[in-house]
Amino acid sequence: MPEETKETLVNGYLKTGDLGYIDEDNYLYITGRRKNLIILANGENVSPEELENGLLENRMVKEIVVSEEKDVIKAEVFPDYDYLDKKKVKNVQEEIQNIVDKYNRELPSYKRINKVYIRKDEFEKTTSQKIKRQYVKK
Repeated sequence: MPEETKETLVNGYLKTGDLGYIDEDNYLYITGRRKNLIILANGENVSPEELENGLLENRMVKEIVVSEEKDVIKAEVFPDYDYLDKKKVKNVQEEIQNIVDKYNRELPSYKRINKVYIRKDEFEKTTSQKIKRQYVKK
C-alpha cells in the first residue's frame, strides 16, 4: 500500500496522531491525540487527555471526558459512587466541583474547566474498554 505508507511516513517519522514533547533529558512524553485536541476561539490548544489524567488521580473520579462546549472547556464526570458512599459524601456535585476547582488553580486560565456535569451512568465503552468519545465537526 505505497500511497497509504507515503501518507503515514513523513521525513522518516511515523505519523501516529499522538501529541507530545521531548524534555531536556530527551525523554518523550505523550500528552494526547491530535483528533481529540480542543482548539478554543482564542487560538489556544488544549489536550483533553492531560486534564482527564490529572483529575483521574483523585479517587473520587472514576471516569471523565473533557471536551469543548460553546468555547469553554467542560468535564463530564462519572464519580466513584461506592467510594463516595464510604466517605459519606452527601453532595456529589459539590464534592466533584471542589476537586475540579482545586485542580484548576494549578492550570493556566485557558486550560481551566468551566463546566462540570455529573453522570449517573458510566460512559459507553469500546470492546477494549476505552471510553467512546463523541466527535463534533466544527
